[in-house]
Amino acid sequence: MILEITLFGLAGLCVGSFLNVCIHRLPRRESLIFPASRCPCCGTALRPWELVPVLSYLWLRGRCASCGERISGRYTLVELLSAAGWVAVGAVRGPTLAAAADLVLLSVLIVAAFADLETQLIPDRLTLPGTLAGLVFVALRPAGLASALGGLGLGGGVLLLLALVSGGGMGGGDVKLAALMGVFLGWPRIAAALAVAFLAGGMTGLALVLTGRKARRDRIPFGPFLALGGVTALFWGEALIRWYLAGLGR
Repeated sequence: MILEITLFGLAGLCVGSFLNVCIHRLPRRESLIFPASRCPCCGTALRPWELVPVLSYLWLRGRCASCGERISGRYTLVELLSAAGWVAVGAVRGPTLAAAADLVLLSVLIVAAFADLETQLIPDRLTLPGTLAGLVFVALRPAGLASALGGLGLGGGVLLLLALVSGGGMGGGDVKLAALMGVFLGWPRIAAALAVAFLAGGMTGLALVLTGRKARRDRIPFGPFLALGGVTALFWGEALIRWYLAGLGR
């Protein structure tokens, strides 16, 4: 078991390195393959020892070996989050098809959250292939088809309605990400994910306005809150739903 979890963690670190590429390149409509990874400041191609997840950042003390510019801490954070997610899924699911679906969802959520934070854009090049991947997993487990379609309708439908009502306060990328989450999480876990996302987003927005860091009309990226709701529902969605229903006396 320890060896298995360790392998999940190492794989998560490596995947996290690739997710950083996706975060930087997908919103810019750049290829994920060419050119090779390079410093975003000076453009120098990174050498193999500069690509080792986490360790290279520590070895270089957070600076590019060529130009000396500071490397964003986001790279290490994403690698660590990816590793933690892989370990958590591995511990709960083991090497199964269900684990593979969970890992795809986690990866998409990480990319969507950080891409939205940095560019206020959740690219279609992420959500559309991600939704297709979710439908493939559903096809491999047809017993969950009704749940997945219900989740897609609820997730995408609620966000689409808000996008139409808000007149631009909710972006199309948020709608597509919520639909994707619905496919992977299914009904009723998508309801728990949306509840967490709206609660966290609302509280954060209120705090930012009250502290003067944002005006009431300023746009706050919602992707990170959808990602938070998705991760919460992935691991604790059913428990949250039981808790809620128990509170209603059902």
